Amino acid sequence: MTGANGFMGSRIVRELLGRGYEVTALVGADMDLANLEGLDVEVRPFDLLDRDGVRAALADGELLVHNAACYSFWQPDPYHIYRVNVHGTQHVLEAAADLGYRKIVYTSSTATLTPSINREVETEESLFDLRRFQGHYKSSKVIAEMAVMRLAAQGLPVVVVHPTTVLGQGDRRPTPTGGMIVHFLNGRMKAYADTVLNIVDVDDVAEGHVLALERGGNGHQYILGGENMTMRAMCGVLSELTGIPEPRVVLPPRLLLVMGRINEFLANHVTHHTPLIDVESTLHAMANRPSDSSHAEKELGYTPSRADVALAKATAWFVENGYCSARRRRKIEAHGALRRKLEG
Repeated sequence: MTGANGFMGSRIVRELLGRGYEVTALVGADMDLANLEGLDVEVRPFDLLDRDGVRAALADGELLVHNAACYSFWQPDPYHIYRVNVHGTQHVLEAAADLGYRKIVYTSSTATLTPSINREVETEESLFDLRRFQGHYKSSKVIAEMAVMRLAAQGLPVVVVHPTTVLGQGDRRPTPTGGMIVHFLNGRMKAYADTVLNIVDVDDVAEGHVLALERGGNGHQYILGGENMTMRAMCGVLSELTGIPEPRVVLPPRLLLVMGRINEFLANHVTHHTPLIDVESTLHAMANRPSDSSHAEKELGYTPSRADVALAKATAWFVENGYCSARRRRKIEAHGALRRKLEG
């Protein structure tokens, strides 16, 4: 299991352990082991960019979930995203092929499907419209997926899964997805573009990975999503759960894009810190469409939770783990709606 100490990876590890698998956790040095605390796993250090080290780390395995990735919409060195997501994936899958792995699940993204040239609701049949999007993260995942499918055509027993907007516990960095909730909790979300998101709980996605490992067809693709929801509706749910007023200003996506370019310029040349608004997030907002995970539901037995449940679980984890001030936490606890939702 690559990326085992990360947000999604650590939840997949728990799902595997719960189903009786012995797990070797391949962990990167860019994150500590807090997400694996108390779990009965063998931990092996792992550097995606070290071809020989990857091969050594994968020795003695039979089944593989390759979840490690750079999920970031801005990096001081943009090529780092490609080194990790493209070259790293090639190193992992080539080693797995040489070592004779029986089954591999590769974590892609619905970023490789949307916006499509032939669908209004994204499915596994969507064809990514290369004319309509630019962004380092999305581009890296598209290139990596092309490499994966080429190996699948050559006989590698690999299944590709496409998580949507994943939320939940263990998002310590946090990811760009979890960052939306953190911004809301801290009152930094003053405006938004009313895009469409497909919201899914990380534990549902973890279960989907294991179902793909057990039941997925070689060379097949599965969207692991939940419920489609507009950003306006998501902010409304977060407001109901926390008592924090939802932002009232809806920005045209193109204005948000200008703000993203300004923020990235400052990040690149002045602050050298992650910008509050980045260009790729804005491009996602302009391109997002509803997603349909019915193929995974029918073929794998995948059963995602409702979006409001996923939002409640993620919000509770961020509040409990210090991602907002003590004063805001007390107000949210006094409001009581989040507690009632989780208890109900």
